[in-house]
Amino acid sequence: MKKRGPIVLIAGVVMITLAASIAYLIMPKEQGINGDFFPSPESLFDNVSDKVTIEAGNVYTFSHTVNAANVPLMWGVHIVDYNPDDNVGIKISNIFGDKFGEFTETDPIFIKSFDVLKADTYNFNIENKGKTPITVIMLFTENPEKSKALTDPNSPFVKNIIPLAEAGFLLIIGIIVLIAGIILSVMDWRKGKNQSSRYI
Repeated sequence: MKKRGPIVLIAGVVMITLAASIAYLIMPKEQGINGDFFPSPESLFDNVSDKVTIEAGNVYTFSHTVNAANVPLMWGVHIVDYNPDDNVGIKISNIFGDKFGEFTETDPIFIKSFDVLKADTYNFNIENKGKTPITVIMLFTENPEKSKALTDPNSPFVKNIIPLAEAGFLLIIGIIVLIAGIILSVMDWRKGKNQSSRYI
């Protein structure tokens, strides 16, 4: 029983070492982080529009056709030349004029989703409410859990981000186990010391 503390402590050290090794193996070796390590917002979507410049006060409409019914559609607006004063209004409708949401956003990227009940063409009206021109990209993915970003073994998300997240989780567990091992070691040491003092 007196060895339980050191055993748990060693297990924690092994977990921390393993997590550090995984992180070291997947992180780029050259100075800095290259652009392929962390996935760009565009790489997380299956369909990406061309860049469109929208002048202040103007509206541009992006259209996306969904060919299947009862599927989630994840969409996003990315302002690629973002400035802190940028402000966009987003209105979603179909070709029949049905409304599917209205948003105002001041961040560089805005991602939402909604369930598509029937195959249809959806219009995303992007209004530049700021005072300067903005360059915008629209992003679309049907069935996000089946997107190429999550299913392609060579995608940056699968190759880098998932292992890095696993290493981080292992590191947290290792630290907890290490602390538990230290506590158990102290408890066993005190217990052994108290038992020894009884025979003096």
